Amino acid sequence: MSETSISKTRKKRFRPEVNSALCKECQYCREVCETGVFESSGLFNKAGYRYIIPRHAEKCDGCMKCFTICPDFAITVEEVVDILAQSADAADAATPATAKTAVAGDPGVAR
Repeated sequence: MSETSISKTRKKRFRPEVNSALCKECQYCREVCETGVFESSGLFNKAGYRYIIPRHAEKCDGCMKCFTICPDFAITVEEVVDILAQSADAADAATPATAKTAVAGDPGVAR
């Protein structure tokens, strides 16, 4: 299997982030997250709330439920772009496709 075919089959990865200054510990993100990304930090922000952190960010599947439900707009989710996969895809696009030309005498050519 070539490197370019591997890059096209890689699972997308996402990076959830919580703005600790905006989080009010409502925990809606924890309730809607089916993969268990979020946990309480145990620390307090300046407003006196124990903010949530994405302790298991590697589990994020990019569903955006946490982003959608957060009433304080404290959560962002970004897709992680794999540099290796991106460069391999660019190389694929730059390489012209080669098509096999039928030659008389080939077993697959109708006469």
